Amino acid sequence: MTRPYPAKQFDSVYDTFICKGTFNEEPDYYPRYRSRYEALLERYCELAPETPLRVLDIGGGQLGLLCKQFWNDEICVADIGGEHLQYLQSQGVETVQWNLCRDESPFDAEFDVIFFSEVIEHLPLPVHLVLEKLKRSLKPGGTLICSTPNLYRLRNIVYMALGKRIYDYFRIPENQGLGHVIEYSVDHLQWQFEQAGLKNCQIEFCQMHHSPNDPIFRVLYWLGSPLFLVPRFRDNLVAIAQSPA
Repeated sequence: MTRPYPAKQFDSVYDTFICKGTFNEEPDYYPRYRSRYEALLERYCELAPETPLRVLDIGGGQLGLLCKQFWNDEICVADIGGEHLQYLQSQGVETVQWNLCRDESPFDAEFDVIFFSEVIEHLPLPVHLVLEKLKRSLKPGGTLICSTPNLYRLRNIVYMALGKRIYDYFRIPENQGLGHVIEYSVDHLQWQFEQAGLKNCQIEFCQMHHSPNDPIFRVLYWLGSPLFLVPRFRDNLVAIAQSPA
């Protein structure tokens, strides 16, 4: 049986533990991107049984913290570092420092589910190498839920037309993360998952509506919103795959 999605409680829990929490992004980031966290938790509910799971959240830890608050899942958050790890510890969440670009996995077949949201676009190396580490961290048949920007999203098309730089510069991160150094098309992302040996990979185009910071781009976003009816122009890709049973 799948889990019921906590629609009535989501806003209050999200505001208390995420918007008022201590994380890496500016405070107004989390109200603007609320829809992404809602969308990913909805997919999680479609996949997860009602009994608590062992969950790894790679990156900021917001999804893991929400899973702990809603369902008392056993959560571990792994990131390159940052003050948000101390905040998560104060909320009863296990944390591990893990540089995905340099370090081997500190886990072995330990997790039922891994959230890998908005991370791969920051990694300056073939992401199948990182996905292999995550595969080893999953229990046999465990699930990986990944979201990342779509290479062909409307924003990138506008940036290219205006001659604006889309990506940060390629380099190996040390003690802090990078900006976006690469973004993926559906076929490229599918290939990376297959190279890593993950199975049953399903990728969908998603539009998780938010308002851009720049007023000019905010207007362009809403004027161009009818184009989101074309899947290719949507902002995000969501990939769900399993480790081999």
